[in-house]
Amino acid sequence: MRGYLPKIKIKKNKYCFWAAICIALAAIVVSFFKFRQFSYAYNPVEAAITDGPVWVREAPVDGKPIASVTGGTAVTVTDEAQGKDGKVWYQILFTVDGKSVTGYTRSDFVSLAGTSEEDAAYLQSLKDAGFPESYGMKLLSLHKKYPGWQFVAVQTGLDWEASVTAECAAGKNLVQSAVNDSRKATGEDAYNWSTNKWYGFDGDGWVCASKEYIAYCMDPRNFLDETYIFQFETLEYEAYQDITGVNNILKGTFMAGDYNDTDGQKRNYAQTFLEVGTNLSVSPYHLASRCKQEQGEKGSSPLITGLYNNYEGYYNFFNVGAYTTSTASAAVNGLLTAKNNGWNSIYKSISGGSTVVADNYVKKGQNTIYFEKFNVVYQKSLYSHQYMTNLMAAISEGSSMGKAYENKNQAFVFRIPVYSNMPENPVAFTDKGNPNNWLKSLEVEGCTLTPSFRPDTTAYTLVLGEETANIKVNAQAVANTSTLSGTGDYALNLGENKIEVVCTSQSGDARTYTITVARGAASSSGTGTDPAVPQENGSAIMYGDINGDGRISNADLVLMQKHILKIETLTGDALEAANVSHDGGITNKDLVILQKHILNIEPISQQ
Repeated sequence: MRGYLPKIKIKKNKYCFWAAICIALAAIVVSFFKFRQFSYAYNPVEAAITDGPVWVREAPVDGKPIASVTGGTAVTVTDEAQGKDGKVWYQILFTVDGKSVTGYTRSDFVSLAGTSEEDAAYLQSLKDAGFPESYGMKLLSLHKKYPGWQFVAVQTGLDWEASVTAECAAGKNLVQSAVNDSRKATGEDAYNWSTNKWYGFDGDGWVCASKEYIAYCMDPRNFLDETYIFQFETLEYEAYQDITGVNNILKGTFMAGDYNDTDGQKRNYAQTFLEVGTNLSVSPYHLASRCKQEQGEKGSSPLITGLYNNYEGYYNFFNVGAYTTSTASAAVNGLLTAKNNGWNSIYKSISGGSTVVADNYVKKGQNTIYFEKFNVVYQKSLYSHQYMTNLMAAISEGSSMGKAYENKNQAFVFRIPVYSNMPENPVAFTDKGNPNNWLKSLEVEGCTLTPSFRPDTTAYTLVLGEETANIKVNAQAVANTSTLSGTGDYALNLGENKIEVVCTSQSGDARTYTITVARGAASSSGTGTDPAVPQENGSAIMYGDINGDGRISNADLVLMQKHILKIETLTGDALEAANVSHDGGITNKDLVILQKHILNIEPISQQ
């Protein structure tokens, strides 16, 4: 849209003339300012939200809210507009859960980054510390809001793609079965394409995560904001960790308050975590968050009731050793671990489980929640020796720890991993829905396809006589979220007809099943070629003349189909004549060649 000059009728009078000129100039000025934001190229600028949360709207001032962003969130300013409130509004681009979002927010909530000498110097210091450039702007944004925070680049020395692939082993990273299907793995050890069912791991409620979603969760650059960065906080005990922070973590859970222990003592959960963490030199915030993650807000697990049959009085608050085997449930194995360790009280369970975390993880270099989830630092057991299988555990626990700090203006230390050969930009992920694009059934009414239908086979043939002029194609998708096209009634031409049935998954991936229908002009007796004569290859066999009647016709095609379908077996000269591809075997390839010959599309080679 642009301003334009209306047609003005000018009188031959100098006053009218100059009045007209002024009106025209005014129209130009009004048009320029009114539509300024759409009339010039805006150079994108990296920036950050200075405070928050703030609303991002579809349009300035009173546009529909589309997202809420927290302080420290890295954004890109792509345009600006003058709002009717008299404020300048920035059009910003940012990422939420792997999705790109564009909208408007007031400019006074946004700090343009990297434009000062101070910013440039800090970005250079990050590079000198070992951070790739793609980490810089987000860490700068956090630094500007929290100058006391320290960021340490942990050079894993591991190839990015190799690390992601290693973490994709079945059972290593799980998501809840109720999540969006695109977050779930579809490998043969995780998913059945024919039934659209995922295999359960650690109970039916958990399934393998997809490689794409694992990569998203592993990429540290997706979580460099003031909410999720705490998964990288060092897990050693620090003096600023106090009872208030522990209470903040446990607020709203079954551990928010006191408990009566089996020794008759009344104790406080928060005080227990603080005391145990201090003694072990491990963050009590981490210990409390870990128990909250393992036991949930209600704490209904049989591992912590003290009432489980044959294991009365034993507790396992950290779910140590609680995994399913062929001989025992996760609950039994977990309580057996508790019994073997003498965890016959709540206090002993919390203390003992905390010791396991301290000795087996924190003190072995897995000193962040991220490194406990993804072991890319403890060289003796890379990609194993991982505390939790829940892919989202580090993200969830990190967020919980961050919320514990009422005052974030403290000297936190964050150990952030860096991999070799990382993608230039952070890995994005979008929930797309179910990926299954297989057919459950495919048929032509009253006819038999070659080969017999299989969901993983996409090419079929069908030979019909001239008298069959119409067919009906039916199909059904494996997943009820898929859409189909290409089914229904077809009028056949003489010769070759290609019918394509397309199954499109909810995620947008299409799979095409092709039926090649040969409608022949020749009868089953055929009008074919001349009787067989010795060929140049010295054989009296005519390739394609399977029944030996001296003609290549539909009768031969039927014999080949029966052989392929294992209804009748060809032998001797008939088997040799059926090998029209000259490759030593009788397959659908030979069937197609024979069809083309009968339909006068391409003759069979007799060489």
